[in-house]
Amino acid sequence: MIAFADPIPAATRSAVVTHPDFQSRVVVGNDHHNRQTEISETLTGRDYLSWSAVSTYLRCPLKYQFHYLDQLPEEFVSANLVFGSAIHAALEAFFGEHLASRRSLNVDALLAVYHSTWSQADLAAVQFGKSEDLAGLGSLAERMLQAFLASDLSRPAGSIIGIEEELRSPVIADCPDLLARLDLMVETDEAFVVTDFKTARSRWSSGDVNAAEGQLIVYHELVRQFADKPIRLQFAVITKTKQPEVEIQPVLPDPLRIERIRQLIQRVWASIQSGNFYPVPNAMNCPSCGYRDRCARWTG
Repeated sequence: MIAFADPIPAATRSAVVTHPDFQSRVVVGNDHHNRQTEISETLTGRDYLSWSAVSTYLRCPLKYQFHYLDQLPEEFVSANLVFGSAIHAALEAFFGEHLASRRSLNVDALLAVYHSTWSQADLAAVQFGKSEDLAGLGSLAERMLQAFLASDLSRPAGSIIGIEEELRSPVIADCPDLLARLDLMVETDEAFVVTDFKTARSRWSSGDVNAAEGQLIVYHELVRQFADKPIRLQFAVITKTKQPEVEIQPVLPDPLRIERIRQLIQRVWASIQSGNFYPVPNAMNCPSCGYRDRCARWTG
């Protein structure tokens, strides 16, 4: 058993940490429930639409049905998913402590959060890869968190105003309210900087950024409801390599990208309402899908 120094205060592990100045500017909800929002609540039990739901539909409409409409439990969960959540929780703790006390947590404290997240997982339901085990993933996590602490990402320029901050607003016509949870938001003299954390097997290519940019475009459309200065969007990618790297991948919210994502979300929502659900076999996604066996039995 490893003993971890510098235990995390309970307050740091809260779901949402927000700078007081940010609370006065952000709208965390919306009283207006239009017809589309009511339809969403009827279909899914949620009166909003998230980018996670949209991207699930884009990857596989049948998985969207199983998860959001039928609300079926997954047969297993990928170890990569739990690992990513554990790293994310450690980063949330780091920035939460920085906001609360200006104190920087060390790698042992971050690893304590990482292991705490794993302790809450049902290991019997976790599917590990052929060369994966808890010890190996723990060593990888330590290297990744050390790389984070050595990077500029751990020393944000400006004031942290939101960590895991939830935003919601009806920003796209003919759709329910959009809801998002921002990993990190920093205000500088020049801009609001919105950062989303990712873990990846290798450095991201421009194609990887383009494939993921819809998430940050949605965040942009929500943040600009209150922003009084430019908004900078970026992914912070930590690689799961022998020598992890931390790279910043910016996303430019130009009018063409914004309109493209708006149209995409409108069409996805229209397809959901029309009941267009079907499998999309994919050699990359299917092996780690918790609905794999159920999908194989699907006949329409």
